[in-house]
Amino acid sequence: MLESIIAPILIVSGIGLISGVGLSIATIIFDKPADKKEEALREILPGINCGACGFTGCDGYAKAMAGEEAGATLCTPGGIDVQTRLSEILGTAVGEYRRTAAFVHCNGTCSHTKEKMNYTGAETCYGASQIFGGPSSCQSGCMGYGDCVAVCAYDAIHVVDGVAIVDEANCVGCLKCIEACPKLLIRMLPAAETSAVVCANHDRGGAVKKLCEVGCISCNKCVRSCPVEAITMEDSLAVIDPELCTNCGNCIEVCPQNCIVEVGTCAKAG
Repeated sequence: MLESIIAPILIVSGIGLISGVGLSIATIIFDKPADKKEEALREILPGINCGACGFTGCDGYAKAMAGEEAGATLCTPGGIDVQTRLSEILGTAVGEYRRTAAFVHCNGTCSHTKEKMNYTGAETCYGASQIFGGPSSCQSGCMGYGDCVAVCAYDAIHVVDGVAIVDEANCVGCLKCIEACPKLLIRMLPAAETSAVVCANHDRGGAVKKLCEVGCISCNKCVRSCPVEAITMEDSLAVIDPELCTNCGNCIEVCPQNCIVEVGTCAKAG
């Protein structure tokens, strides 16, 4: 009786012992030495795993840099200090630094637009957009239900008077708000020293005025006023190239609709 109990125990123990030895040998054979450069790069990164760099968190970005698949300028939250330290390890030049942040291309607040219907469905931008483009008179504008606010972990977005506004100081560039907006109104721009059009409506003139008091009416005054040709009219909507913009302020002054603002001031037209 005792032998019938002991035998299975010995067999199982033997199998466990052999398996343990095998795993130990495999670990020794296939163990990859730690990448010292990758470790050094990872220690510098802020560790918030926001994904703004385009990789799977700070670990993924450090691995990409160590493997020469990425440069040192992709960590928006780290700013110039982190980028400088990363560049020193990689042996590359830092280059000119311009911090970026999300920007909402709409200023169709409750006082500037009207509602075309009484929407009673799910209070989300995605849900509202499924019903005739949403309750707002402007189908291109922000609906203010805060899908972008819900996904922002850094308290960088707030809905004010029916429109989402980004606090550039808190934005880390994680891109989650961009993915959450069903109207595609949010884009990454330099966080300061550039101007932007706070409108996304591609209608023309009077058609825009009927929908929103501060929408772009395709008058071309901003285009003609820009000394560096940073503004173009694309499908009846003024678009400013932040790489060319010198932030001279001419376009802001001549815009009859007050739909151009200086990015980084958190000032909205109106």
